[in-house]
Amino acid sequence: MNIHTITAPPPPPDGTRARAARRTVLAALAALMAIVTAVVAAPTSAQAVSVWSGRNPYASYSGTVCSSSGWQWKSGETTVYDGARVVGFGYLRYSGGCVANWSEFRYADAAAYNDYSVQPSAWEDGKSGTDQVSPDLWQNPVYSRMVDGSGPACGGAQAYRYPSMQWISWNFFTCA
Repeated sequence: MNIHTITAPPPPPDGTRARAARRTVLAALAALMAIVTAVVAAPTSAQAVSVWSGRNPYASYSGTVCSSSGWQWKSGETTVYDGARVVGFGYLRYSGGCVANWSEFRYADAAAYNDYSVQPSAWEDGKSGTDQVSPDLWQNPVYSRMVDGSGPACGGAQAYRYPSMQWISWNFFTCA
């Protein structure tokens, strides 16, 4: 009777073992880097919502009024018309002190203020569900609530004839 013996394959040369160990270490490091990148890139709840989002830029919060806090920026004006009649001028505003944006609309004159109703809005560019509209449509200027200013924001306004509330137009101000 012949008994076959099973022998293990010869051990690989030392260079092969070293390459295999390096590949394993490199694969583990690549996996660890992927996990770290995913954790760092993921938004946190603090990044998702600004403390100023939804607030009135002209109200005082513990002594901070965003409309006058820190340096201010205002976009070029966008003229809003009803046919040939100028209703007023729209802007996107930014507060460096609050790091927040809002839209603002100023009526051209008292007659326009009496004849029209304008509803400004602001939103974070490219982010759904961030729209903020005016807390009080009977102001001059009338303004939207604030949105997070750490990224680009946009502004615009709906214009209506008053008192019929007949819609006139949507007016895009800018994104910045």
